Amino acid sequence: MKFLLDTCVISELSKKKPTPYVIQWISNIDENHLFISALTIGEIYKGIEKLPDSIKKSTLHSWLTHDLEERFHNRILAFDTATAAIWGKMQARAELAGKPMSIIDGQIAATGSHHNLIVATRNVSDMKISGVSLYNPWKNN
Repeated sequence: MKFLLDTCVISELSKKKPTPYVIQWISNIDENHLFISALTIGEIYKGIEKLPDSIKKSTLHSWLTHDLEERFHNRILAFDTATAAIWGKMQARAELAGKPMSIIDGQIAATGSHHNLIVATRNVSDMKISGVSLYNPWKNN
């Protein structure tokens, strides 16, 4: 199985004390079966840029540019026109069903759908309406 890691999973990996279930789950998967969205890179940059200048900000920026981007170098998926079409259809279905998704959740779900990946996220209820396959690594499965 191949997975698209939602931003919450990547953020968990940067914590000093990450949830053991998440670390155990990710360590049992072939690294080449793990992907991230370019949107996740953007979300993380946004979070870092909002921090005041500090050692924490500098450390996180270094982690992002030297560790994360290098680790996933060939496995960072773009949000292209084909993915955008999937996203538009997903968003319309969700809104018509009265269960709209946030833009970013929808875009990540569409990326997973386009690349036939299972989206690993803590936010299963937020993305369920998308129809994409989901997995919650915070649950002890």
